[in-house]
Amino acid sequence: MKIKIIFLSIILLLLSSGVYSQKQDASAAVQEFYKFHFANENIFNEKEVGLRREFFTPKLQQLFDAELKRQKIYLKKYPDNKPYFEGLPLEPIEFCENDYSFGKTKGSGNRATVKVNFIYGKSSCDASDGTKIFYKISLLQIGGKWLIDNVIYDDGNTLVEAFNEAKNIK
Repeated sequence: MKIKIIFLSIILLLLSSGVYSQKQDASAAVQEFYKFHFANENIFNEKEVGLRREFFTPKLQQLFDAELKRQKIYLKKYPDNKPYFEGLPLEPIEFCENDYSFGKTKGSGNRATVKVNFIYGKSSCDASDGTKIFYKISLLQIGGKWLIDNVIYDDGNTLVEAFNEAKNIK
């Protein structure tokens, strides 16, 4: 009886540590992405999107490519208009990289979500009123690597939805 209890305890420990490790790996992937992201320009163009490709799922890469193409055609037709995406849609507008933190990581299997908190504090570029905005970064594990699959904004809208909405602009 004691052996069964010890055996079950070891199995539960191994399973629970695997889930914990999985969450840690997903969180580490998002932390690595934002460290890289803030070390580069926040411009929606082929160069800046290209620099970040290794962090995106193939599906998200295709959506970025389609939007870059759509934007190029649209701005050629309407050169005086502003583009739909003025910066990379991975952080709040006019946000400084100094005031962000990582929240909870949730997930199971090959999917995870990591919460990123953006706080307009004293060192922020825009407001210093303590406004908090959070994004949930949706990840998919492909080939043992956690990749960004979508961004869920604080209002519930998503990056994938924004790309689809932009397609409707003629």
